[in-house]
Amino acid sequence: MHHRVSLTTVLVFAALALAGLAPALTADAQDATPTAAGRPSAGWDLHIDAKAHFAGDPAAIAHHACKAVAGGMFECMLFASDDPDAPLVGVEAIVDTATWQGFDAAEQGLWHYHKEEIPLVDAQLPELTADEAAAVVATLEETYGKVYLLWDPTASELPTGQPFVHDIHAAVAAMGTPTP
Repeated sequence: MHHRVSLTTVLVFAALALAGLAPALTADAQDATPTAAGRPSAGWDLHIDAKAHFAGDPAAIAHHACKAVAGGMFECMLFASDDPDAPLVGVEAIVDTATWQGFDAAEQGLWHYHKEEIPLVDAQLPELTADEAAAVVATLEETYGKVYLLWDPTASELPTGQPFVHDIHAAVAAMGTPTP
């Protein structure tokens, strides 16, 4: 069985491989049966920090741990902090432009364009050099993300309320930063 691998995924993995953060992605790797050492929980090596994810404190940082997954998508787990016991508070799915264009208008409205969003949320890649970070950001610019928040850790220590799809642009506007 072969999975479609997008150009964006290949570019992101190329940038990550250059940064020494991820192996090259191959169809064989995507089709491989996970072993005890190769579980789906392995490989979340790209660390991105970004503001404007939590309504209770829009300046708070959402700590992303990201990797490429089967089907040409890229996903990030969102944590409340970098602490080893930090709670998982959300997930971001990332697709290339061609995939996003295949969605109907209502679905497209749930996604944010990374070329606009990355500077608005002051995205940082703390483990990378400036050149490595610039290469990764350049590969992510022509992608779209959809953030599912389980709860707002700045408003409650426990997962209270309903999970929801987060509107990055509304959060940035609440911070007083004009959107493009």
